[in-house]
Amino acid sequence: MWNKPKQHDAFVITITPRTITYSHLSRSTNEPKIQLQSHDIEIFDTLELEKLIVFNPTIITNRIQNHYRTIANQSIPVLMALNGPSLFAKIISSSKAHPSLEQLNLPHTPHMQWAHRYLYSHDHRHYFYVCGLPQQILLQFQLVSITAQLPLRLISTEHMALLHLYRYLSGTAFRHSELGAALTKRNNNIEQLFSKDDLPRVLSIPTSQAVANENPISLLTACGLFVSEGFS
Repeated sequence: MWNKPKQHDAFVITITPRTITYSHLSRSTNEPKIQLQSHDIEIFDTLELEKLIVFNPTIITNRIQNHYRTIANQSIPVLMALNGPSLFAKIISSSKAHPSLEQLNLPHTPHMQWAHRYLYSHDHRHYFYVCGLPQQILLQFQLVSITAQLPLRLISTEHMALLHLYRYLSGTAFRHSELGAALTKRNNNIEQLFSKDDLPRVLSIPTSQAVANENPISLLTACGLFVSEGFS
């Protein structure tokens, strides 16, 4: 019996100190690449959004809701990535292969939501990407999503999404040691792990979408969130 291909969709929102980028991604089980269905970016320069802090929740909520309703004729999941100076993000080494958050010598900053991801080992040290989201920022975007009636599935960071994408692009050839060598060569700059050829490897962009002159990081981040949720 012929099985109809199954399609996965997600509405990905990437938020930086003064911009919000919206990407509707989809992928059918019979397609090799993620498909970009729509893409838009908004710049906020009158303090509606500053350093990830929402100063005008009404405007931000309405803008996000309008973009979602424009593309979503069904309740597709929403994935969100944050990046900005309000977040803590650092690569930290430890003598322990499986440290707890307390053993990573994190700053004693109250009201933070922490996460960490193993990267590689070298000279009996183990390296982890550690990120912290202030609970105030996490809560405000959860409230925005509730007010806008969005089916929010995930809030993560840009770097965490990019690390997921790097592993996805490496496929079965992925090695933690090679990731370590690549990061060391690039002074631990996660964005520099990607070349200009990586975006077209994972994402099919129709000619109707004018993204040629745009920084590819937002789209790479969107793809990273998409694959991290098992949609690809």
